[in-house]
Formats: sequence, C-alpha cells, structure tokens
Amino acid sequence: MRVFIFDQPRIEDGQVVHDITEIKSRKARQLLLYFIIFHERRIPTELLCETFWPGLEERYARSCLQTAVSSIRRFFGKDILTYSDGTYCFDKDNKAIVDAEEFERLIKSAKSCQDEKDKVQILIQAVELYKDDVLPEYCYQDWVVQAREHYKDLLISALLELISSNERCEHFTEVIDLSKRVLEQDSFNESACCSYMKALTKLGQEAEALCFYQSFSRRMERELEIFPSQQLKDLRDQLSTHRKRMTWIVTIEKNQLSKAMQILKSFLRGDDEVRILSGQKIGLFVENVDRDVAESIRKRVEEALDRGSVQVKTSLRLAR
Repeated sequence: MRVFIFDQPRIEDGQVVHDITEIKSRKARQLLLYFIIFHERRIPTELLCETFWPGLEERYARSCLQTAVSSIRRFFGKDILTYSDGTYCFDKDNKAIVDAEEFERLIKSAKSCQDEKDKVQILIQAVELYKDDVLPEYCYQDWVVQAREHYKDLLISALLELISSNERCEHFTEVIDLSKRVLEQDSFNESACCSYMKALTKLGQEAEALCFYQSFSRRMERELEIFPSQQLKDLRDQLSTHRKRMTWIVTIEKNQLSKAMQILKSFLRGDDEVRILSGQKIGLFVENVDRDVAESIRKRVEEALDRGSVQVKTSLRLAR
C-alpha cells in the first residue's frame, strides 16, 4: 500500500486507488490525514478528542471520534485503523509506504553517503518525490503546518546541497533552476539568491543578476524591514565593478575587409578599437559595457554593413 500526501492525498492499494477527498465527513478526512502524518504511532483517544473537538464535553467528543473512525473504516476497510488500550493506530503492521516518510528516509541516507555521485543521485531521487507541499488544501491546522514546515526545511536543505554540487561541477544552468526552486519555497533565502546571481554571471547575464538583486533587496526591505547581508551586498558590488570592466569583441568575417573597416570606424568610441584578427576576420573591441549593450552594438554594425552592401557574418564574445 502506498500513501501520498505531497500534493493530492490518496492511497493506492494494488490496483485500487482511494481518493481521500471522497470521504464525505470533513472531520473523518482530517482524522485520517492526521493518522497518516503520525504513521505507526499509537495516538491516545484523549489527544484526538482535544485536537479535533476542543471544548466539547468528553463523552460527546468520544462519540464524534467513534463516528469519524467508522466513516474511515467503511471507506477503506476496518483493518486500516486499530484500537488498543485507549489508543488508535494507522497501519500498525507497517505495510504502507508514505511518500513523505520515503522522502525523509532518502534525505537521511544521502547525509550518511560518502560517495559524492551516489549522494547526488539520492538527493535527486528525494526532491523528485516532493511534488508539492504536504496537504496543500489543509492550510490552517497546526499539525499540518508543523509537518509541512518540517518537510519543506528538508527539501530546502537538499536543494542547497545539490546547488553546491552543481557549482563545483560548473553546471550553472542547473544551479539557476535549483536556486529558483529554493526561492519558491523560501523567497528570502540569501544562499539561493547568491548562487542564482553567481550562476547568471557565469553565463554572461550580469545585468539580469544585478536586476534580481535590486528586486530581492526591495522586497526584503518592504516585507521584512531588513536589508540583505553584507555578503550579498559585496557580491552586488563585485558584479557591478566587473560589469564596468568587461570588453566584448564583435567579430566580422569577410573576404574583402577594407570597406567593412571604414564602416566600423564610425562606431568607435574613445576606448574602442578595430583590429585585424586574420586575413578574413576583423574585430571591433567594445569596452566597459554589458552583454545587452554589446549585442545591440553588434546588431547595429550588421545593419550598417548591410546598408553599405557589405554582406558579412558577425558574432559576439567576451575578450579573454
């Protein structure tokens, strides 16, 4: 039997799929989910009454509990819940596999794994199980909130470990995707913000990294009334300085380059220059601009050469 509480709650028993939401009694649905969250534990009747029928006289609360238990048993079978010595238990024989428990087991297994590649594969398997937060439709019960935050913290920790691994391997596209997933769970996670900005920079998207910082900083100040850490501010300053110092090369390939050279000179600014790179290739060196500005210059160069009836192939890259 498999039990799913990430996303839409359901129980799969062989070929039979039980949709928990089909239980008509709201209290019975909540009670079953409570039992699943605290899988394998024996839960005292008094605690169940206090949790689900607070303030109700004990004999009435016990009657309501018995009614809810009967609804669950009618829907799934009488063996799904057992009663002994004033306690109830879901799956006393431990036959059920609960996706959230499997997720936590994989996280613990990854922590004890010594091989980096195996550890990464286990973490990937774990985060793939996390389809959505625990019981997203049950937002207000304290016991759901506690469980949700517990598993969410485990997810964020796993994602941050995967980010670190991908940073070491220089897989920056993966770092961006993983950082976004962390920020979806914790929109003010500075570690993910830092990794996201660094990865964008490595992919030549400095302007996007700085723009994200500004948005992140404004939200922090507006919603939390605090400012980003000094580490994040230092990263912003480093990116700003680096961005100002970048030199790009607009490369032009053409058999006859003299006419192209004349047109290119009209684009020169104070620190820019044109160099012959080979017999059929020249380069326009553009300093102190970001990728977006350099790409704009490349397009204008191509358009100007086209108007001058000079058909060329252009490309853009950072100078080494």
